[in-house]
Amino acid sequence: MSVVWVLGAAGGVGSNVCQNLSEEGWNIVASGRTEETLESLSNEISGLEILPVDARDADAMKEAVGEILQRHGRLDAVVVAVGSILLRPLHATSTEQVQDTIDQNFTTAFNAIRSAAVPMMRGEGGRIVLFSSVAATHGMTNHAAIAAAKAAVEGLTRASAADYAKRGIRVNAIAPAMTDTPMSEHLLKNDASRKISDLMHPVGRIGEAKEIADVASWLVNGAPEWMTGQIIGVNGGLGTIKP
Repeated sequence: MSVVWVLGAAGGVGSNVCQNLSEEGWNIVASGRTEETLESLSNEISGLEILPVDARDADAMKEAVGEILQRHGRLDAVVVAVGSILLRPLHATSTEQVQDTIDQNFTTAFNAIRSAAVPMMRGEGGRIVLFSSVAATHGMTNHAAIAAAKAAVEGLTRASAADYAKRGIRVNAIAPAMTDTPMSEHLLKNDASRKISDLMHPVGRIGEAKEIADVASWLVNGAPEWMTGQIIGVNGGLGTIKP
């Protein structure tokens, strides 16, 4: 049975990915930094295995892949549903905040690919799904740190897709806009802020976690083998059409 490693598994998007792929018959290895939230998820999704890890830690990520291989003997897909949202003017963003944003959004993706690529090459290839943001390509106020980090993820997506195209590994990324998840709760804390966010999007509302997760799940289990190095906008039209 195919094995998928979902990082950020207890988050809004990650938990939906786990549910989708479990229903499609995949073995799910769910990772995150907090064991308690992973245990709660395992109570909701039958057969889900938990593997706590901090994706910012390169050594811990390599050890986690080793444990997955020991358990299952294979790794067929990785979904890196981890990240953060920092909205501040550039001049008011500290060096520490920039580094933290890079670590949570880019370094996690880099570590995931570096740790998973070798066993995938030794096997039958695999699928890797990363997450960017509409802010990586669409200039938005107060998004300097996150835009830069997510632009790096898009470069990583294309470069790693090129590195491993002939080795059977397909690397693609999703670029959402504002999505209703626990990560964005602080930005949607009242009706006024939610209305502003809704109206930013040509379709008239922010996204739902399952809408993003459904695309991520398709990239793992359904997308054509000929598809790699792509950045897929799932963003209510923000950045591509005028409301």
